[in-house]
Amino acid sequence: MVLLLTGAIDIKEFNIPSTTITDVNERLSQYLYSIDYAITHYKLISEIVFCENTDFVFDYTPLKEKALAKRKKLEIISFKGDYSKIEQKGKGFGEGEIINYALKKSEILAKSDSFFKLTGRLIVKNMDQVVLTTISESSFIYHPKTIYKIPQDHIETFFYKVGKNLYQKHLLDSYKEVDESQHLYLEHIFYRRLSSLELRSFKYVPQISGFSGSSGNPYELETKDLILQNINYFIGVHNLRKSIVEKQMTQLLSKLLKFIRMLK
Repeated sequence: MVLLLTGAIDIKEFNIPSTTITDVNERLSQYLYSIDYAITHYKLISEIVFCENTDFVFDYTPLKEKALAKRKKLEIISFKGDYSKIEQKGKGFGEGEIINYALKKSEILAKSDSFFKLTGRLIVKNMDQVVLTTISESSFIYHPKTIYKIPQDHIETFFYKVGKNLYQKHLLDSYKEVDESQHLYLEHIFYRRLSSLELRSFKYVPQISGFSGSSGNPYELETKDLILQNINYFIGVHNLRKSIVEKQMTQLLSKLLKFIRMLK
């Protein structure tokens, strides 16, 4: 299976909206750790593409050699993104630009029908479990506003699995609609583009570890939050296409949460 890691290493010269982690060495260290972790721990991932958009010069030879020793392939792609637009529109614009560039230039992606996409400074501690149990070509994590305290429904973009044809048909130019100054994020555009499709999420909670580039806060869930997330996954909250039972369970949970919030 193929994993696409997206990155932006040297952003110190740019004013990227909603970005707190800007130190080059810190960002580079996090990307290198994520790549190394993928090579070492993701047994069901055989090919890794790291695409970054600051044209940062670095010798990845030791990581490529380590990948070969593990019978894996590591492909590095670097280019200069349109940072005038990224500064204007937000990092979601840059994310979409990276994926488009990778689809055009990657030899690995050219031969792949689908891939997992992960923001490059993060790791998924249970990646093999997620890969093994994800049968569908495309899986996304849907967050409905009725369950989560968010202003709009959205689909997470830090981690998903997508069929290449689906991405090219529905999401290829989605980043061009991003305008974070107007609170219009890539996650919202993904939902608009995919909400009519019968897509389901992962069977298990992807156990993400790392730090948010926006807030600097850790992604890793506390035990109680992980338990709640497991319940949400079990009853189908994150599926765009829900069974009758999943719809009923989600509606019941929504009413329960609404009642709890009213009591606070």
